[in-house]
Amino acid sequence: MSKEIISVSRIPIIVTLNNEVKIEGELIRHLSPLTIKKIINILPINQLINNYQNKVIQIKVNLDIGVEKPKYRFKMGDIAFAPIANSIYIFLADYNNNQPLSHVGFIKIDTLDELAKTKAGDVLSIQRIL
Repeated sequence: MSKEIISVSRIPIIVTLNNEVKIEGELIRHLSPLTIKKIINILPINQLINNYQNKVIQIKVNLDIGVEKPKYRFKMGDIAFAPIANSIYIFLADYNNNQPLSHVGFIKIDTLDELAKTKAGDVLSIQRIL
């Protein structure tokens, strides 16, 4: 029997910045199951980023889904989907959002300082680890 237990509710991902910096994370199915299913179907994602005052990283995606299990407060390292902006957000600091978002997972916070150094033209990739 395998020493490693594989969970169907936790989907391991790798977030890559400019094909250099790699950060591990997870999409957690019970947080927003319908949204997670749609995100998994469009992986891998490769998009230009927007960095909002080193608090939030935003990448545009093409998902047709509304907010699921709305949440306004997020912690450093959380990943969320914003239906209004049709974007995935990665939070670099604790953040209170004025619009409801769907919480979908997290990334390991020990390497978040690398994401805070981003600038216009940087590319962020999200892919599933198989």
